[in-house]
Amino acid sequence: MLLENFESAYLDGVTQKIGDYSIQYRELYTACYDQIEGYSKSSVQSHLLGGLATINKAASGAASKIPIVNKSQINETLLEKSNRLKEFGSRRTEQSMEKLLCVQTSTVLPFIENINAINKLYNESMDLLFDKENIYFGLSESST
Repeated sequence: MLLENFESAYLDGVTQKIGDYSIQYRELYTACYDQIEGYSKSSVQSHLLGGLATINKAASGAASKIPIVNKSQINETLLEKSNRLKEFGSRRTEQSMEKLLCVQTSTVLPFIENINAINKLYNESMDLLFDKENIYFGLSESST
């Protein structure tokens, strides 16, 4: 707009370029998202949580073989804690990835729509209708 170039071909080129940049952004964002997701699943914290869950599960299995302990609540508690650790790790990763999805949106559509509106205002015949409060813009029948 600062260039004051309102030629239809130029404005069409600008909207095409914005659309292309939007596609490139989405592709790059998706690649980054996938890589971050892979890193989060293979992080030290994820491995520690997985390891602790495995240790608890193994301890539960060992405790179930001891006759006195088998009848107590220890075995079930260890197994329950093991499952909770696994769920916590996967829930933590899912929450992090959901935050990334929330900010992913490329909001270029309003820019493209406004450039297209300017293109119509400057390069097509329009009818202007107005009343005491409003001005209405419409395409002329000759331009449709």
